[in-house]
Amino acid sequence: MNRVFHSLRAVLFMTLAVFALPVASHTALAETTKERILREGKIVIGIHNRTPWGYRDETTGEATGWHPDLLRAAFAGLGVKELDIRVTEFGALIPGLLAGRFDVVASGLSITPERCKQVLFGMPDLKELDAAIVLAGNPKQIHGYQDIAANPNIVMGAGRGSVVIRNAVAAGVPDDRMLLFPDIESNVSALRAGRIDVVVLSSPTVIGLLAGGKAPGLERANPFAVADDQVNYNAVAFRKQDEDLRALYDQQLAALKKDGTVARIMAKYGFGEPETVPDTLTAEQLCSSGAKAGPGQ
Repeated sequence: MNRVFHSLRAVLFMTLAVFALPVASHTALAETTKERILREGKIVIGIHNRTPWGYRDETTGEATGWHPDLLRAAFAGLGVKELDIRVTEFGALIPGLLAGRFDVVASGLSITPERCKQVLFGMPDLKELDAAIVLAGNPKQIHGYQDIAANPNIVMGAGRGSVVIRNAVAAGVPDDRMLLFPDIESNVSALRAGRIDVVVLSSPTVIGLLAGGKAPGLERANPFAVADDQVNYNAVAFRKQDEDLRALYDQQLAALKKDGTVARIMAKYGFGEPETVPDTLTAEQLCSSGAKAGPGQ
């Protein structure tokens, strides 16, 4: 009887050990997003394929743009050489990040309290003002949201999910005189077709869109008045559970600011002092303050 008992106990222990092995192996193999990126040497970035934020160069096919350049510089010294760029609509960036389709989203996202509830933002990297694109000559003399609100014949276009919508509403622009589009091309096509009279975007997006005469017949509305509380700051976004990845990126970005790399990348895309972020400003401050420190998407 004792022999049977001991045999059964041995079988039971062996069975438990076999079942425990996958659990132990899974625990041993589990890794964070940061660890996987460093191991693979690859980071997956969600963008909405827009100059200057993040896009593929039409000639070389290489991933480039403001945020890809920052991320490449930040991670290159850590052995992360491959940027896997994946394109989606602007409004699908954060949902895609949360669903695990991207490691980070880096495509002109402004830091807002609403977005801070969903994601972790890295160090703010660019200051943004709202800017407007109009037909050459600015036929309806649009120089701010107040002009749009005051003229019932003006229809404004904007990107779906963008911060400029909130700013326009706050300035009194009615919903029924705003048309929202999934991408910049749709906005520009609507402007050229006369469906809208003005497109409002972030200033860096407007700079990139009009650079080098790439949009004949269009111009930036200068000036375009923006209230002090409509200034926004831009940053790369991470999942809440990837705090270690965010911390690593922030550490690298701080070093790039110190050695002048960030300033050189800014100059490459036509940015200067107006777009420079104060060194003392943090994402946490912007998340808690309602981002009233200074405009974006």
